[in-house]
Amino acid sequence: MHSKVHNVMAWRQDIFAGLSVAAIALPAQMATAHLAGFPVIYGLYVFVVSSVGFFLFGSNRYLSCGADSTIAPIFAVSLAGYAALFSAQYMALASLLALLVGGILLAVYIFKLGWVANLLSYPVTLGFLAGVSIHIIVSQLPSILGLPHDLASPFQALYHLVLNIGQLNVITTLIGGGVFAFIFWFSRQYKRFPAALVALTVSITIEMALNANNIHIPTLSNPAGFELHWAIIGLPWQQALTIFPLALLIAMICIVQTSAVSNTIKDRNTTPNFNRDFAGIGLGSVLSGLIGGFPGNASPPRSMLIQQTGAYSKWAALFSAAVICLVLLYAQNVFHLIPKATLAGILMYVGLSIFKWTEIKRIYQQNRQEFYLCLATMLMIVTFRIDIGVMFGVLLSLLHSVFIITRPNCEELFREPNCDHWGHRSRLNPEDNLSTEEDVAVLHFSAPLYFTTFSYFEERILQLANTRPLLRLIIIDASSISDMDLTAVDKIEVLSQKLTHRNVTLVFVNIEHPRFRRLVETTNLLTILGQKTEYSSIEVAISAHH
Repeated sequence: MHSKVHNVMAWRQDIFAGLSVAAIALPAQMATAHLAGFPVIYGLYVFVVSSVGFFLFGSNRYLSCGADSTIAPIFAVSLAGYAALFSAQYMALASLLALLVGGILLAVYIFKLGWVANLLSYPVTLGFLAGVSIHIIVSQLPSILGLPHDLASPFQALYHLVLNIGQLNVITTLIGGGVFAFIFWFSRQYKRFPAALVALTVSITIEMALNANNIHIPTLSNPAGFELHWAIIGLPWQQALTIFPLALLIAMICIVQTSAVSNTIKDRNTTPNFNRDFAGIGLGSVLSGLIGGFPGNASPPRSMLIQQTGAYSKWAALFSAAVICLVLLYAQNVFHLIPKATLAGILMYVGLSIFKWTEIKRIYQQNRQEFYLCLATMLMIVTFRIDIGVMFGVLLSLLHSVFIITRPNCEELFREPNCDHWGHRSRLNPEDNLSTEEDVAVLHFSAPLYFTTFSYFEERILQLANTRPLLRLIIIDASSISDMDLTAVDKIEVLSQKLTHRNVTLVFVNIEHPRFRRLVETTNLLTILGQKTEYSSIEVAISAHH
């Protein structure tokens, strides 16, 4: 009985989540299709087939995919160089692009290349989503205020809004602001309440009342008159190689955005399955290309909404697609009654929702270096085009990883008072008078000795030798050194000679890892250092040299 009740509750929550997402997807997908250079109804077609594709192959139960405002302007600008927007030739090129992007993503799944998602560290992922959030919020302000749109960067768009603020439309501002405030309040008080759907219904009612009084505000255009068709036969396959680099770029952005969504919008304590998520997005793009549509992508705002409304399974996203299908069949004549300000208010809320304030604050408190990495990524996404910002974000993440790898933990150890135990300063009682000997220094190196790490290893040792003139013995605690390459062996010999000229001896103790021990024996490292025997502890080494 309990299981039946649970199942009923699960279906109810999935249906509510699907309805809420459909309320956003309905106008947003139409607007994105127009941005992509397609008739607005194609946004709904792309949403339906993308949802079906992800339902079949995808993993994340919260992820929603479809027409995406991140990639739409990128491929629209690129393909406009080959054909005019909204033309049959342009739409055929975009459909071919969708097939290529989908094929690349499916290849990523088949060959298990999901590790590509690891090019983004968590701080960079947060910065990416924060930058996308700012883009979404700023891009919706003109529709709310009833001002002309400027498709420039958020900074330029805000400047453009300030210049035209005198043309502000009070009615659209009240509608858009009211929708945002309504959803914001209800989502805080009742997280599973389909506030977006209610706001959409109320705004349609308001628009009908305004029309009755001859008051007109901007609304979505009527999408009727366009039918689905199978496009694969008439596609310009001869141009596949020409647009393949663009397909790679779009696929990379899909990978970055999908991994960002899967990383941040997930079940607690659940490891994302990036490969399956990429396969779901890829199949959706292939299906979109087959019906004459354009590439789809994961949506951070809609995925966040599915999570917030308490969805239990992937059926929630499929229910939203089913609702859109019903709308396509029976309610196309209602589209022109949806105020653009309503769409803007809804998207402003979901844009605000993907800005992870608490997580960014936590990173600021725990690691300033990674906070600055997050902040830099966000600023690049906001300042440049999103695709360029994404590439810079990946580059920053890689540079940060290289920095961490080449500068591992290398701390000086101190002896506890009245005993022979040595430890890190952070692990010892700060009130104790930690003793150190003027002629002895002990370093604990927590990484393999490779060509990538040796420079920092040498830097720390020479720093000690330069700052402590009475130093005569440097002991390396090798308990955390697991490996060594020949470059490091050669450089250790040179380093030992430099120290010998300063009357400083370098020795290794606590050689524990089997692989490192074998390398020490085969390379005669101890002989190179003039170390007569293997010391089992720090105290034994100190006693031997004293």
